[in-house]
Amino acid sequence: MAYIPLGVAFGVLLSASGVNWYWAPLSTLLIYAGSIEFLAVGFMVAGLPLYQVAFTSLIVNFRHIFYGLSFPVGRLRGRVRKAYGVFALTDETYGITSAGPGAHLTGRQITVLQVVSHVWWFLGALLGALLGQVVPESVKGFEFALTAMFLTLAVNAVRSSRSAALVLLALGAGAVGYVVDRYVVGESFLVVSLLLYVALISATYRKDEEAAE
Repeated sequence: MAYIPLGVAFGVLLSASGVNWYWAPLSTLLIYAGSIEFLAVGFMVAGLPLYQVAFTSLIVNFRHIFYGLSFPVGRLRGRVRKAYGVFALTDETYGITSAGPGAHLTGRQITVLQVVSHVWWFLGALLGALLGQVVPESVKGFEFALTAMFLTLAVNAVRSSRSAALVLLALGAGAVGYVVDRYVVGESFLVVSLLLYVALISATYRKDEEAAE
């Protein structure tokens, strides 16, 4: 259900930025990647070249490579369902299927979850795009909706795992990524942080396995 207010925020932001309202529902159907869709509004307004849009999209969605390592695509039967499962893999559906009760969903339940989420996102963006035609330009803050949802998912993940070590590792990886992004290679925060975090949790997992043996 969180896709409704988030989609509304996206639709309003797009309309308020001067982009034709119908691009909101179209992007939810064809792109379906919340964070990059929010950024795409700025891309369209600024008229950025295609190569820069492609590179930024790669960096922003780089995390999906790691999602694929543990997403239960094997439970999805048939090429169509698997293809849609990969296309519709979002932060939210991954967060649900990777922790807590959601980790035990069947393939059919995963597909239903993704379809329902996609429909909510589409309807929210459509509603927001229409509302954006009448919302005053003085109203600000819609772009923070995505950040707020990521924070909520992070809090829920921490509560589910109840592991302080994972939080500390994430903070450490983020700190290193920030330093590298700021002083070494620009626009590298996400890539560096994710790679380092995966390396750290892999080393921790291997250490725990060896201790158990």
